[in-house]
Amino acid sequence: MRKFVLIFLLFICLSCEFNSKDYFPSIYGLKWVYSVVIESSYTGKKNTKRVMVTNFNVNKKKKNLEVSRLYSDGSYYTYEIGKKKITRTSVILTFAEGIVEPVKKVIYPDIYFNQKEWVVREQLFLVKGFQPPLLNVKPRSQFDMIYSIKKEHKRFKVKSSTFYDCIEIEGKGSSNFIGDTRSGPINVDVINTEILCNDVGLVKQIRSENTNASAFGNMILKKELISFD
Repeated sequence: MRKFVLIFLLFICLSCEFNSKDYFPSIYGLKWVYSVVIESSYTGKKNTKRVMVTNFNVNKKKKNLEVSRLYSDGSYYTYEIGKKKITRTSVILTFAEGIVEPVKKVIYPDIYFNQKEWVVREQLFLVKGFQPPLLNVKPRSQFDMIYSIKKEHKRFKVKSSTFYDCIEIEGKGSSNFIGDTRSGPINVDVINTEILCNDVGLVKQIRSENTNASAFGNMILKKELISFD
């Protein structure tokens, strides 16, 4: 009986230790600085920039926590953190393209990532036409991304920094759109990989949107954490 009690207590301790991990830090004033590179197979060019994200506002909302994150381009995202899930509740963007996917949606249905697979409604972000008359055409199709946990990393290195207790998640989806009425639908395959680490959040992201059309080509976004404080 005593042995059973000890095993039970050990199980409880291990569960508490796992559940204490925080992959979406909500402390007011936290800052993340990322390097972002967007590449196009059609143009062969790379667009490089830096983005800073700040926990700008943190409020208690009944039993949940409301966190607003301000981006260096002026965009403003608000999330509600519950006991089990993280929901995006509002978005204010400063760029012209706007957003067509559902503004209010569950980002992570399980904040401790015990759930191994989930679906998130998303839209195309990277694909852009380069050839006339498709120049500057930006498809705005919505589709379902199926996410799953691919791997757990005890440690993960990004640039010169090492992070601990990380989870690698991968989303896969597909969509299509009409880029030119003279041709049929253009198919797009989307893969999004994210590395989330305990007490830090997102440290790396690679997103690709691949088409079968020469006027759009393949686009890839690489995002890596430079600093966090």
